Formats: sequence, C-alpha cells, structure tokens
Amino acid sequence: MNQVKLTVLIQFFNSFISGVLTIALPLLMKERNIDIITIGLIFACLPMIFQLTRMLFAVVSDFLGRKLFFVLNGFLNIFSSAVYYLAYTPLQFLLGKVTEGTKSASLWAVNRAFLLEEGGGRTRALLHLRTSAFVSMAVGSLLAGVLFIWFSFPNTLLLCVVIGAIVVPLSLLLTERKKISSLSKKGALHFLDLRKKERMFRIFLVLFFVMGLSFGFKSSYVFPLFLEENRFDAEAIGVFIGIQTLLAGLSLYLFSTKAKLEKLILLSGILYSLFLLPLAFSSHLSAAFLVVIFGFADGLVGGGSEGILAEITGEKSYGTDIGLLMMGLHAGTTISLAMSGFLIAMWGFAIPFLSSALIFPIFYVSAYFLLKQQRLDKIETLGFGKS
Repeated sequence: MNQVKLTVLIQFFNSFISGVLTIALPLLMKERNIDIITIGLIFACLPMIFQLTRMLFAVVSDFLGRKLFFVLNGFLNIFSSAVYYLAYTPLQFLLGKVTEGTKSASLWAVNRAFLLEEGGGRTRALLHLRTSAFVSMAVGSLLAGVLFIWFSFPNTLLLCVVIGAIVVPLSLLLTERKKISSLSKKGALHFLDLRKKERMFRIFLVLFFVMGLSFGFKSSYVFPLFLEENRFDAEAIGVFIGIQTLLAGLSLYLFSTKAKLEKLILLSGILYSLFLLPLAFSSHLSAAFLVVIFGFADGLVGGGSEGILAEITGEKSYGTDIGLLMMGLHAGTTISLAMSGFLIAMWGFAIPFLSSALIFPIFYVSAYFLLKQQRLDKIETLGFGKS
C-alpha cells in the first residue's frame, strides 16, 4: 500500500477514537461525579505528558526511524481506552490521560516527519494529514451520541478498544525508508540545542507557546460541557462538535492552499477571535451555532500552523524541530487548561472564551509580520543573486 495513504489511514482511526473521547470523557466524568475543577486539572496534564513523551520519541525517531512508534501507538490505543472503561476515580482518569497522552505522542512524534520524508518535504502532505484528522474526529464526534444510546458510555469505550486494535497490523505494513543511524547523546543534543537554530525558529517557539496559551481556554472538555450547560443532550453535543470538526477539516482542505501563508495566518486569527468573542455572551441555540461555525476558523488556523512547520523545520531533524515547536504549544495549553476549570467554577464559561480570543492576536499578528518580512528578505536575496 502507498505509504502516505497508509499513514493517513492510521491517522484516521486514531482521530476517530479521539472524536468519540472528546464527547464521551467530559460527560462520563461528570456522570461519575468528578467536579469541574478536577476535570480541568486532569485534562491539563495531557498536553505536557503528550509533549514530553513526544519530544523523546521525536528525537529517538530521527536516529532509529519512525515505524517503531507507529506500532507502539497501536498497542497504546488499546490500553488507553481500556483504562477509561475501568476508571471511576480522579486518579484512575488521570492514569487514562497519561496513557492517552503517551499514545498520541507516539503517533504525532513521527507522522508529520514520516510524511515530509515520503512526500519530499511538501506542505500538501501535512495538510492531507490534518484534514484526515479533522474529518475522522468529526465522524467520531457525530457518531458518539448515537453510540452512547445504542451501547452506553462504557461499551462505547470498548468499541474504541476494538478500533484501536486495527492500528497494530496497519502499522506493521509501513516500510522504513529512512536511513537508520546510531543514536548518540552528542547527536541528539545537537538537534535539541536552540543556539544552533535560526532566529526565526526561536521566535516561533515563543509564539507557539502563546498560541497554546490561547488554545487551552477552549480545548478538550470545554465545548462539550459548555453545550451541556446550555441544555443540550449527549446526542446533540456529538452532532454539534462533529459538524464543527468537519467544518474545520473542510476549511483547511479548501482554503489553506489558496492564500499565501502569512495572509492565511492573519485571516484565520481574525476569524478565530471574532467567533469566540460573541460566544462568551451567547446561550442555547446561538451558543450552538457559534460553536459549530467556530470550526471554520479552527481549520484555517490548523492550515496556517502546518504551513509554519513546513517552512521553518530542518530537513535533517524534522521530528526534533516539530517536537520543539509543539513543546512550546503544549506548555501554553497546559497552563491555560489548568486555569480553565477554576475560571469556569468561579465565573462561568465567558472568561475562558474571552481570554482565548484576546490572547490569540499576539500570535497571529506577530507571525504575519515575521513571515511577511521573511518573504521580502528572500525576494531581495534572489534579486541580488540575479544581478
């Protein structure tokens, strides 16, 4: 099978499970009497668990290859859903988050790097990956409500175990074409040394932290519980989140290659803030509409971030460079996610949405001018070269 298509198929199954868990976990945790502050803290541990293990896996994969981590992801898919099935206490759900974070890390540490190697370093391969992730998450979310009615929350998690098991044989079909080199401490530290990175890379590491700080206030459990607060049942929540995610995938696929990268980032950032600001003051049907339409901006933001990754990562260290940038993103997400539960408990959902909307301009305005200046510098350099 074509390696790119096989990778995208593995991503599809992983993201389908994520789509189901997006709806299932917050509602299941609330059903099992976990309070909103504890839910926020449990969800907050995932980004950094994910990123720390992802960073380790990314560095090792740059030396030893990617296939090992695809296979590991398959086995952890089975284990993480099984942990959630058995969980009733905060510590048990925390174990599930640790396992889920490691599972996701084993895939995202290598999937982009593998596609860049197989696809010749082209942004289009990354956009196909993100589109597949959005669409399959949408399908998982859309079906989640129906699955809950047919099978109940726990049995839906067992279905996730079965779907996760499919990933193992698919991963074994991957062909490792990357030249395997011996792992050395010196080589790994060279890839991780920020002093060796270009100035643009270091700036974007900080900007990705800012982006993560914005994302945490509206990610994971926030939208499902916000919709439940607005008197929607699990089936309706699954439909709304599913359509939102599907819209994100469609906007990423249809528009992300139509505009220059810096213009895409500026447009997506403006829409992101414009949709979140009124959401802070909405209720019931208007809240549901804004949650759904937010997916359009979310997809464009995803396309812009993939473009940045393809633009500023090094060919010899795709895995490590992407991991470093994502380290900044998930560090910010962890902080805002941990704060979100306390903010919601004290003042409701308005403050997290407003915080996300008002922090994000720091990222997209700065990124716009940096990329625009980089493009002008390249044109100027090419102009001198011709003369």
